[in-house]
Amino acid sequence: MPKASYIWNLNNPNSPEIGLEPTSPLCTLAFSQKNSDLIVGGSYNGSICFFDRRDSKNTGGSIRPTLTSVLEKSHADPVYDVYWITGKSGTECVSTSTDGRLLWWDQRNLEAGPTEELKLIENFSVNG
Repeated sequence: MPKASYIWNLNNPNSPEIGLEPTSPLCTLAFSQKNSDLIVGGSYNGSICFFDRRDSKNTGGSIRPTLTSVLEKSHADPVYDVYWITGKSGTECVSTSTDGRLLWWDQRNLEAGPTEELKLIENFSVNG
């Protein structure tokens, strides 16, 4: 599975505008509603990462995450959706995964782990 992801401009479909180089392949991305230069990505390894498109000017069009969540405090399965929370700070987002958890994150304190957690599936079993 390739790790690189790309952002394309529909006005120039022949080459990507920006390349993203996460530590793990991305399953989902979301642009911030408050600042379109900020992107949050959900990774195959369960972590989330933040990108700043303004960094591409200094790296030749390819950027690495500015922040990545600690794997031990992240999802146990791939992250299949991320969503920015509209609020005053513009630094908060939420992620979901097939591990049955919904995690709230604050970009300002990512290394501390999720600020809140909701278990969507708890003690689920199928009796034959």
